[in-house]
Amino acid sequence: MSTPMRRAFFRAKAATVRAKAGSFHRELLANERLAPDEFTQMQNRLARDIAAFAMKSSPFYGRHYGELGIRPNSLIDPEAWAALPILDRATVKQHAAEFRTAEATDANARPALTGGSTGEPLATFHDARVPSLALSWRMYSWWGVEPSDDLARVGRWNFGRLATLKNDVAWWPTKQVYLDAGLISAQTMETFHRQLTATRPRLIEGYVGAMLEFADFLERRKLTVPAPTAIATTAAPLTASVRARLESVFGAPVYDEYRGSEFGWIAGECGHRDGLHVFADVRRVEVVDEDGAPAAPGQLGDLVITDLRNRVFPMIRYRTGDKGILRGEPCRCGRALPLMEQPQGRTTDLIRLPSGTVLAHRLMGMFAAHPEAVRLFQIHQLSDYSIIIRVVVGDGAQARDQIESAVTSLRERIADEVPVTVEYVDALPYTGGKTKYVISDVPTTT
Repeated sequence: MSTPMRRAFFRAKAATVRAKAGSFHRELLANERLAPDEFTQMQNRLARDIAAFAMKSSPFYGRHYGELGIRPNSLIDPEAWAALPILDRATVKQHAAEFRTAEATDANARPALTGGSTGEPLATFHDARVPSLALSWRMYSWWGVEPSDDLARVGRWNFGRLATLKNDVAWWPTKQVYLDAGLISAQTMETFHRQLTATRPRLIEGYVGAMLEFADFLERRKLTVPAPTAIATTAAPLTASVRARLESVFGAPVYDEYRGSEFGWIAGECGHRDGLHVFADVRRVEVVDEDGAPAAPGQLGDLVITDLRNRVFPMIRYRTGDKGILRGEPCRCGRALPLMEQPQGRTTDLIRLPSGTVLAHRLMGMFAAHPEAVRLFQIHQLSDYSIIIRVVVGDGAQARDQIESAVTSLRERIADEVPVTVEYVDALPYTGGKTKYVISDVPTTT
């Protein structure tokens, strides 16, 4: 089917069987063009409304906020909002049964399970009444991809044959092909390659680790795929070297996304690729210090996120475990959506030295000056505080010299307080398509 006909089918669906998603998509597109003051007022209203609703309809928030004397009408004030308690994973896990609101039903509460990368999996619920795919449609349009375009995904795909068939029917005539990142093998990658060649999707979206694995497979087999309009990555930091690697193999610009199992889409790059736009009309993203005080723009801190649209399992001021930085300046693209820098890894992704010094900020950027020198790397701190940098070498002519230079800079940065060694490897392990880039065996209590 031709592209114009496919787009006509999509518009017809967006006005009929997918009318709710179509309406939400139009609302999101209008929001990003609001004046800054209008946008702030809208977000404050949404934040106040979800907190007031949670107090009234969720047993947990009713009790928790009530004990603190919180008045919903005061929450339009940023200072009052900043005084709300910050939730952590343990609190949500302990009281999960009390988070569900009176509106939650088996039909509208969609289970969401974190992957447990922190060692502590968490089960929450999304509000299935919110057509969250519209968020991706808006983001894709920034990259020149239309909602009706064929796409390919590399990630967790836990649906059976019947569910896959239903998905295909729901999206017809748009085609979607998948590579399950939890079941990657030569056979599944061969099948995926054939599907990409036949479908020619405009977008390939996937977990960083699994995308790199597929890129290596293509090079080993001397295979190519039709160049898409865009590549999108999530589930791990998109370092400069990984971006360059994927762009070289797939022949398309690579864009970064930020998602969380508890929330879904949170932020994504626009065409300028200079920071990620926060989807601030559906998520409120804050950066705080260890004590919960707001961090200034440009300051690294803990990411605290509120889902402004979830009325079945409210998540209000939830400390995600990720670290990040909010930008103070708007993007050149003119969109009202504020900017954040790429998340800097989890709060547990820290290198601690015997002196008490902690390395976190920009740790993943140690090879940024020469991204062609590395394909992938991992920082592993052993229990004796020594550090191993595992590197999959890139194609740069001076790759090893540049790697050694970067590692020398790290040694100088920590004043040789602990040994730092380089280990050259052919690949890094990953689980479910996700690679852990910082590992520390040092107990956090030390």
